[in-house]
Amino acid sequence: MRYVALSTSLFFALVARTQNLVPNPSFETVTSCPTFASMLNLAAPWYNPTQGTPELYHGCAPNGDFAGVPLNYSGGFQFARTGVGFAGIYTFRVGVPQMREYIEVPLLQPLVAGSCYTFSMYVNMPNEFDLVCDGIGAHFSVGPVSSNSPFVLALTPQIDHPLGVLITDTLDWTEVSGTYTATGGETHLTIGNFRNDANTTWAMFNPGVWYAEQAYLLVDDVSLVPVLDELDLGPDTSFCGGTYLLDAMVPGATATLWNDGVTTAQRTVTSPGTYSVQVSVGDCAFTDTVVVGLVPLPYLELGADRTLCNGTNVVLHALADAGTTVVWEDGTTGTDRTIHGPGLYHATVSNTCGSASDSVLVVNEECPDGIYLPNAFTPNHDGMNDGFAPVYDSRVWSLEFVVFDRWGQALFNGASGASWSADDVPSGIYVVQVKAQLLAEPMQHRELLGHVALVR
Repeated sequence: MRYVALSTSLFFALVARTQNLVPNPSFETVTSCPTFASMLNLAAPWYNPTQGTPELYHGCAPNGDFAGVPLNYSGGFQFARTGVGFAGIYTFRVGVPQMREYIEVPLLQPLVAGSCYTFSMYVNMPNEFDLVCDGIGAHFSVGPVSSNSPFVLALTPQIDHPLGVLITDTLDWTEVSGTYTATGGETHLTIGNFRNDANTTWAMFNPGVWYAEQAYLLVDDVSLVPVLDELDLGPDTSFCGGTYLLDAMVPGATATLWNDGVTTAQRTVTSPGTYSVQVSVGDCAFTDTVVVGLVPLPYLELGADRTLCNGTNVVLHALADAGTTVVWEDGTTGTDRTIHGPGLYHATVSNTCGSASDSVLVVNEECPDGIYLPNAFTPNHDGMNDGFAPVYDSRVWSLEFVVFDRWGQALFNGASGASWSADDVPSGIYVVQVKAQLLAEPMQHRELLGHVALVR
């Protein structure tokens, strides 16, 4: 009876980092409470890089004051997306051509060349401004950006709100996001509308309010996060049958494609092979490959139960997978084992997927122990007595025999299981010589000499 015990394995690895490289990302930390306009610098390390007048709004300021949260008389009523702080900037004005405001902050560490980053910020249109526009974006620079004017910065933002999509939500916060592959060494982030008036789409949205012909946005929860160090499916490996889990999940992934067309990040495979995946996060792409092998379940077969003649041996042979070691119940190893007595014999093989075992029963049997030579045979192909061979029990004896003619010429040499068919030999009396060996301990040898009559 055979038994198989299984072990299972599962793997997946994905190295991801989530550190936000933007300090004071929601403008919560302040050196003192803002009391009027142009006090962004109180939310250090944020600062004003141009001659504009960006605002800081905070819950520490009196509610209903110029810079209060949620109520202030410069923008209306607005809760922070998180916490109690946010910033505010002009993004477009009809009466002051090219007028813009920007906010800037040094990053916690320089960006790494070739690495992919996910940027996100949330913006809101305040109630007390009548115009809306599409212009807001983020620019990463090596070193700070500065200008001695309150006008458009001639820079190309790496992250930009879609052209022609007006930001009109006065209640909730609109996310502006994207991915950026660093050129290396970028140390500062600047936020604002980098499009000139001709390339900025705007519209009247809320006529009759206090601030006329002006578009203004609140900014909160700014983040810049490395997507990941590497996509790692793990080392090449093997599994034990059934299913195997592969995991290519990446935070913020926008597309996943495996080499066999599968588009889900997590998948189970049932066959060995080479599996490659490409994961896209916006414009950034990551690839990895893993070779998955299949380890067969261990196999062992000792065959049917056996009989053993008294005083003889029997050889048990174990059929097992190549490369495995057969271990018998007495601690011996090897595929063949010589048995001298009856009993229940057991063996086990193992590999990384588990173990298999089998047992065979050996019982004693009374067996004839002599060797008999028939005295005649008739090779006429009638299916009866057509060949000559010594009669014996092959479990007891191993033998060879030679047939001679009357002149001593050897006509046939046979071993255990062979038979002399006497083709092209005339009728007559032939001499038979037998050499036999006992299959037991101690070994014994016998020699017999006899005659057989060939009758046609």
